[in-house]
Amino acid sequence: MVQPTIESNRRWGEQDGYTLLELMIVVAIIGVIAGLGGVNFGVWKSRADLKEAIQLVRNELAVARMTSMSRNVSVTTTITVVPTMVTAVTTNTNTGAQLSTTSSKISRMNGITVQTGGGPGQTPVFTAGPTATVQFSSMGYRIGGAVPGSQNQVIGLVNDQGTTYAIRITPRGVVDWCPSQFCIGTR
Repeated sequence: MVQPTIESNRRWGEQDGYTLLELMIVVAIIGVIAGLGGVNFGVWKSRADLKEAIQLVRNELAVARMTSMSRNVSVTTTITVVPTMVTAVTTNTNTGAQLSTTSSKISRMNGITVQTGGGPGQTPVFTAGPTATVQFSSMGYRIGGAVPGSQNQVIGLVNDQGTTYAIRITPRGVVDWCPSQFCIGTR
């Protein structure tokens, strides 16, 4: 006697496929993975905005220093942070004439911090403010701006996650940035 095969036992018109339950499980798994990816993307985007802002300000300060030396004038750079924009404006300190400006629309900035305390061997103290200023002499040296007893002027930018990147301006006018609130060491 011949055994019937699986194919011969199927009814005419019956199709293979997925059940509704199986499809719902797959959609739920995809939703969970997308949700986790969205959270990580938000954190990544926030840090990328912060890095873009810190580099924009650092570059403008470097240009301001070079401008002060090439034009033999004192210049002042004012850094302003509003929730959606970081702006750096460099002006001639003596005449008030605007020399350069740069800005970037950044969606995830919360503010700016400026070092207001902490000398050698002390923990720096930062206060939040809407603006910060840096002034360079005609020889490219930083003028003022430092906390009494400390050597460097430190300005921090804060994103919506509370992460702070700092810009350090040495007395010689050298500008660099650090991926933390505290720039350790001197140059």
